Amino acid sequence: MNLKKNAITLAAAAALTLSAGASWGQDAKGGSSALIWAANGSVSTSSFVPSPVPRGIAPGCVDFTGLESWDGIDDADNIVIDLDIGAGNELLGVAWDIGIATVGESWLSEPTILHSSSAGSADPNGINLTIGLGDNAPGDQDYSSGGVLLFADVPLPNVVADADGILRLQLFEAFDDVADAVDANYRNAAEPFTCPGLALVCSDQAACNAAVGGAPPIPETAPVPVNSPWALALLALILASLGFVAVRRLS
Repeated sequence: MNLKKNAITLAAAAALTLSAGASWGQDAKGGSSALIWAANGSVSTSSFVPSPVPRGIAPGCVDFTGLESWDGIDDADNIVIDLDIGAGNELLGVAWDIGIATVGESWLSEPTILHSSSAGSADPNGINLTIGLGDNAPGDQDYSSGGVLLFADVPLPNVVADADGILRLQLFEAFDDVADAVDANYRNAAEPFTCPGLALVCSDQAACNAAVGGAPPIPETAPVPVNSPWALALLALILASLGFVAVRRLS
C-alpha cells in the first residue's frame, strides 16, 4: 500500500445540536465540540449508543498506522485517502480503534476525519468525525467506539460514492496549531474491539472490503448486562469449556 500526502487511491440515540457551518464543530480554541457532525454544520452529536456489527458482516478496516494530522480543512498538506468502493455504494456507518499522539500544544480533540464523496468538503452529505472529543489537552491515547456508529441513528445521511466510485477520507485539524507541520500522529489502537484502524460499514460491504485490501471475519457483537443471570451462566459455560479443552507520511 503506497500512501501519499495529498491523495491515496486504493483499488479494489444521540444528543443533537445545531451549529453554524463555518464553525466546523469547534469550541473556543478549536478542539471539536462534537463527536460526529454534518460537514455543512446542520446536525451534530456528542454521544451515541454503539450498534452491534451486523450479522455476517466483516467491516473493511482502514489501517491508520503512520498516518498524520497536519493542517486545517482542505489544506494541501493534509493526507487524503481515496477508496474505490464503487459507484452508488453507500457508507452507512463507522467504527474505530485508533490511537492519537499529539505534537506540541495540539489537543487530542482537534484531529478530525472527513468522510465524503470525491467532492470532499463540498459534498453536502460529508460527515466529520472527531474521536478525541472532550480531551482538550495534548496527550497520547487510544480510542474505541465499542461498536458501530450508524449515521442514520444520529440522524445523518449516508455518504454516497459518485459515478467515480470514490469514498474520500481527509485527515485535518479542527484547529491548526502550527501551519505546514504535523499536529498529531495516528496509529491503530493496541487492543481493537472491532478492527484495527477505521472500520467502514457499507451497503455493498464486499466492495468496501476490497477497497481496503480485505478484512478478517469477526463475530457479531451485542452488549449483555454483566449482572444478567444469562451472562453469568454463559461465562461459567465458557470457563468450563476452556478447562475441558486442555489486531511523517508514507510514500
